[in-house]
Amino acid sequence: LKFWRARRSPGICGSVAIPSCSVMLSRSRFPAQALARGFASTAARRSPPFVGPEGPWTSGHRWWAAGLAAAGVAVLASQAGSRKSLDCEAKPLLVCGSLNADIIIEISRFPKKGETLGTRSPDTGVMVPGGKGANQAVAAARLSGSSRKAEFVCQFGNDSHAGKLEKVLVDNGVDIKGSGRADKPSGQAFIFLEEDGSNSILIVGGSNVAWPKEVTSFARQIRSASAVLLQREIPEYINEAVAQVAFEAGVPVIQDVGGEERSFSDAQLRRLTYICPNETELERLTGMPTDSEEKVVAAARTLQKKGVKNVLCTLGSDGAVLITADGKVLRQGCCPVPGGKVVDTTGAGDCFRSAFAVALVAGRPLQECLKFAAAAGAITVSRLGAVPSLPARDETEALAKSS
Repeated sequence: LKFWRARRSPGICGSVAIPSCSVMLSRSRFPAQALARGFASTAARRSPPFVGPEGPWTSGHRWWAAGLAAAGVAVLASQAGSRKSLDCEAKPLLVCGSLNADIIIEISRFPKKGETLGTRSPDTGVMVPGGKGANQAVAAARLSGSSRKAEFVCQFGNDSHAGKLEKVLVDNGVDIKGSGRADKPSGQAFIFLEEDGSNSILIVGGSNVAWPKEVTSFARQIRSASAVLLQREIPEYINEAVAQVAFEAGVPVIQDVGGEERSFSDAQLRRLTYICPNETELERLTGMPTDSEEKVVAAARTLQKKGVKNVLCTLGSDGAVLITADGKVLRQGCCPVPGGKVVDTTGAGDCFRSAFAVALVAGRPLQECLKFAAAAGAITVSRLGAVPSLPARDETEALAKSS
């Protein structure tokens, strides 16, 4: 707000000096309540008159102030439904995780011991960008559109794949300023893709396991994020350090369980706002059966007893179930796959969780977050590859609305 840059105005106040005012209400961190209260009280003041550089404030000025007070009240009313998400809108969504050169090999079946087989397609075996972290970062960028920046912290390799992978991230609008460069080849994933779209994957860690000892170089990014997404294809000490910084700053932490099979420390579980396993991973984490929704919910509640606030479990063709911190159980079925055929399930879970995070930090109701995520996942499985299959915001919104 800038006051008392006096000017002459022939408006409702007549030809008198009025305070010049520069106001940004919709984005201002100055509370609209205080704006309204301040101008209303000034407008109501009758004696003694408020004196500026060019003399006392007249009744005409009070009418001017009352009008601006009314404007403040109107802005306050318009913000009532979305005030909680305003601060998050300016904050980027941060992904810390893996970046792989995916080699997709289309097969009819796996060879037996000592057997040699040809691939299902002669053109298979090309490299496409992937890795759980990169998948989630690109998905966040595409699904956020221009409303929010997606940031990605990873470790690039020292080989020819690294430059290609970096270009894909930048071309998709992902901010990589916090990423490092390791003296190792890029991580790789060998994806064996069967005719029904299911896959089996072998991971070569490469640069994904060559992180620095501390996260101080990008700690500021963590603290200023709307939420942080983690996976398990990078060292666990990095996940724990990132989660601790986020937890201390009050930034939500969304942990994907996919990646290496390893346990969580109790301290890490307490830092997590959302933990996101599939039913197999949930069974492995808890040692409890998960072959029905009732058993999934029971297993999820054991994680909540250890400090996790919310559990979002994907159930394959049965959709997903969210067990919230306040005890609610929200269900979401699968959206129809565009074209009616599952082509490749690679990256679908990554996209689902990233889409959920995008909707969550935008302040949408949890049930809407689930539907948006289901739509994004359905589009992903209709296409080949991980990063190449990730959907844009408009097509995801359209499928969610029509489902």
